[in-house]
Amino acid sequence: MSNKPIKVIHVASGREWRGGQRQVLLLARGLAATPEVETSVLTGAGTPLAIRLRQAGVPVHEVTWSMGLDPRVVGALLSDLTPDTIVHAHDSHAHTLADAAIRIRAGRLVVTRRVDFPIRQAARWRRVDQAIALSTSVRSRLLAAGVPEDRITVIPPAVDLDALDPPPPWPAAVRMRTGVTPWVICVAALTPEKGIDILLDAAARVRTTHPDVEWMVLGEGPQRNALLARRKSLGLDDVVAFPGQVEHPEAVVAQATLLVQPSRSEGFGSSVLDALARGVPVLASDTGGLPDSLVHGGGLMVPAGDAEAFAREVRSLLDDPARRERLSGDGRVAAERFAVPQLVRRTLDVYRSPEMTESSA
Repeated sequence: MSNKPIKVIHVASGREWRGGQRQVLLLARGLAATPEVETSVLTGAGTPLAIRLRQAGVPVHEVTWSMGLDPRVVGALLSDLTPDTIVHAHDSHAHTLADAAIRIRAGRLVVTRRVDFPIRQAARWRRVDQAIALSTSVRSRLLAAGVPEDRITVIPPAVDLDALDPPPPWPAAVRMRTGVTPWVICVAALTPEKGIDILLDAAARVRTTHPDVEWMVLGEGPQRNALLARRKSLGLDDVVAFPGQVEHPEAVVAQATLLVQPSRSEGFGSSVLDALARGVPVLASDTGGLPDSLVHGGGLMVPAGDAEAFAREVRSLLDDPARRERLSGDGRVAAERFAVPQLVRRTLDVYRSPEMTESSA
């Protein structure tokens, strides 16, 4: 067996800073500290991901990536691609561009799928050497697209337990809390599948019995104006805050009474892990990968799309501190199963798998 390190090029557009980009950072940083791997990340020049990777000491190849399917990314990949190189794509645009490079010049392709949507480009997925699914629900989507079972591995996201102490800096866009009123937090993009409209409907119901509860949604997206209009129509302008996307949402999560995830569709829900690690109880929809995120405890589930059920369980948890305390302890224990070393080890197992070895022969 060769002692030569496994060469891995990660490809991620990195134009925004959300859960997926944070997972690329955690994985690449962990792999860069592993002698078995020669790892680098190809991403957009000056992106939040590129900046954080450099700060972490991870080798970065920054390329002009001004549109989703920028051909300059293919050229950058080809300049460093050899037959035994593993290209690991982390988003849909990265997948398309990496697939093009692999078809021009030999290499091996690993793709991580993070979303629980039906797959439209099934032929492209059937060409991957290995597919990583964030949850069993995402795995089902890959199987439905015709990806062979032996090419799919379920690897959940990771939470950085080393970042718990000291905590990250408080986001400037979020008002520091001085009182002890209940605080319900959601970290999500303002897109239809995240179910923020369900959160607003639940908040309106909870207000009738618990008028002191404050809510906050950390995230940005195309539904902002529609959601602000809905908030106004429900009379919740002084109840639900939308401070936008912040650099360290986990700092806010740590101060929450509850974290809620009312998604209609969810690949996994990495913000759930932030809550579990910090002992914050979670209330989530029973959809997509969210059951996987809570399988080891730390939270409760309600039917997706059911605002009344969300409101009922929020009231129940707010009225039962002992129950919240039990969920808090369970969550801290559960979070250990999602530590970064687990993500790195499982991903290395994919790189070493027989299917990858055979594809490079």
